[in-house]
Amino acid sequence: RPPDLGERRIVVDEPVVSRLVGRFVDSFHRPPSPDEVDGMIRGYVADEVYYREALRLGLDKDDEVVVRRMRRKLEGLASADADAAVPSDAELQALLDRDTARYVSDPRFSFDQVYLGADTPEARILAADALGRARRGERVAGTPSPLPAHIDRAASDAVAGRFGDAFATALPDLPPGQWSGPVGSGLGLHLVRVTAREAPVKPSLASVRQQLENDWRAALVGHAQDAAFKRMLAGYDVVIAKPR
Repeated sequence: RPPDLGERRIVVDEPVVSRLVGRFVDSFHRPPSPDEVDGMIRGYVADEVYYREALRLGLDKDDEVVVRRMRRKLEGLASADADAAVPSDAELQALLDRDTARYVSDPRFSFDQVYLGADTPEARILAADALGRARRGERVAGTPSPLPAHIDRAASDAVAGRFGDAFATALPDLPPGQWSGPVGSGLGLHLVRVTAREAPVKPSLASVRQQLENDWRAALVGHAQDAAFKRMLAGYDVVIAKPR
């Protein structure tokens, strides 16, 4: 809690020193030397002096950084129990059943691609010719690029990370087993042949447990913080006067 601004006494007792030593051990994985303990105590005293003088001078007033930091601390206190809570399998299964679509895996694609170069009107004309040759079984050399010629069992987000969102979005609509294109990517134009497509799989509790736990805990923390704020807000008379 904030110190009494009239209090001029700073006490460095055993709990304070133990806390300082504990932080040191957590950071450096060894106990501090006597000189290091003395240095930490001097730093603690300096912090207390500066903190109390800043409060005495009102330097915390109208400071958005201070306001937000205090808000985060109170939110952390309100959600401490929720952060430490452990969900049961029944709770996780109920969450999975309520929103199964959220946890369904992305479809996976295996495909061949030939990079044709930057996307220009001339390149699109050449791409149409290259597509015809590829469909007749002729080899199309394409243009050298850092992208692999074959991708195996890649999820949509992985494809998007390498080729771009537009390329990944186009894949589901391409007919399997034949060359299609041109398909645009972050680099330019490609001929693409989808060789395999794996449909999304309905998830089991075991396969998405960590994601479920994260979502369950995030919801619990949110509810705890909302409830704490409503309790605090009830003690205030809020007057909002918007400028005309």
